[in-house]
Amino acid sequence: MFRGTKLCYASAPAVRVIVSASLLLALIFLLPFPFSAFAEKKPEGVEDDKGSYEEIIDITADEISYDRKCAVATARGNVTVLFKSFRITGDLAEYDEDRLVVVIKGNAKLEDAQEGTVFLAEKITFLLNEEEMKAEGGVFFKYKEGEVLAEGEMLSYFGLDKRAIVEGDASVEIAGKVFSASVITVFLDEERVMAKGGTRTVIPRDELTP
Repeated sequence: MFRGTKLCYASAPAVRVIVSASLLLALIFLLPFPFSAFAEKKPEGVEDDKGSYEEIIDITADEISYDRKCAVATARGNVTVLFKSFRITGDLAEYDEDRLVVVIKGNAKLEDAQEGTVFLAEKITFLLNEEEMKAEGGVFFKYKEGEVLAEGEMLSYFGLDKRAIVEGDASVEIAGKVFSASVITVFLDEERVMAKGGTRTVIPRDELTP
């Protein structure tokens, strides 16, 4: 277990922890070297010198533990996870190295710096390879700096086809119109909405004026 630490993973078909030989020796002999001294510092969003986003997972927290047999890293306290253009923060995070899945709990927030998209929830599960996300508990979603706003108890987001499904007292605002229903599917780039179950739509008065 390491405190006030930083972990970097290389994203490849099989992800492995990046550690130096000196760090391995330190761990073997239990010397009190700070783990962060061996991690390469990256700006938020994990950009390289050319401004493109790198294929690494960068985790910082007050405390990090790693189980090699289970291939799981657990981070606690002021957690920040960076991957490509994504920044995920919260109170506790688990990273499954084999499945390439990050689960973050407590004041969870996921931001896409490239797209200007923000998710807020109590729990967020993010599939790194697929760029898919499931948010649970008091969910708020802002797409492209507010082109689409959504709230609900659960939200599933599919990044590759730009689709979001909001469930549980769902509400979506798009192009000035507000939709409420049990389940709302939003096709984000198409600006198209499908609502099911107790649906209601509010249209601004100026749009009703001929």
